[in-house]
Amino acid sequence: SFPETRYFAGDWEHLNTLLTQDKNVNRYDLILTSETIYNPDNHQKLIQLLKDRLKESGSGVALIAAKTYYFGVGGSIQDFQRKLEANGFEVETVFKCESGVKREILAAKLK
Repeated sequence: SFPETRYFAGDWEHLNTLLTQDKNVNRYDLILTSETIYNPDNHQKLIQLLKDRLKESGSGVALIAAKTYYFGVGGSIQDFQRKLEANGFEVETVFKCESGVKREILAAKLK
């Protein structure tokens, strides 16, 4: 039997509010995101969601897949990594694609 899997889309702050109201939602072992950091204005919303929803003490992990740089909108994976670290996460790069559009995957865990 597989553990429960849930999929969400939409604004990070609204999602976090909905999950806070859902008494059946605790914390997650794994959170996957892709192309979610292109707008630096939304970084703190996503970081707060990860802080509130990942299992603590390094037992939960968020995998964040993104372009290395988002030209024209100002986001970068390095900038997001610094913000995660400043908010109490351990972060490591677990994948890099150097050909074509450069992409990376970060693994973030709460300390």
